Amino acid sequence: MGEALEKVATYLQPNPILALGIAFAAGFAAIKTVARDRKAGFILFLLIGVIGLFLGEFVLIYFGLDEYLETISQFRLLFDFIAAYIGSFGVAAIIHFIRPI
Repeated sequence: MGEALEKVATYLQPNPILALGIAFAAGFAAIKTVARDRKAGFILFLLIGVIGLFLGEFVLIYFGLDEYLETISQFRLLFDFIAAYIGSFGVAAIIHFIRPI
């Protein structure tokens, strides 16, 4: 598990601006999916997106799916966004369950 965490950190380090952009878009989409009537701020979108991106990439690396994604590297950003969205959706749903956003 520690090795997977280390791989995620090294994967996200080379281009942090792109990672933050993907995280923001995924956090925005996840929060709007979970609670579309409420207004949330930039910081909340980014925070949930970063956590979701980290969780999504961790799952991809932990289960060894990154090896398959390397063969179709043209779509890696799309798969990163999908993984970040699914992770962000889970985080936003848990937060919304505890305290509605």
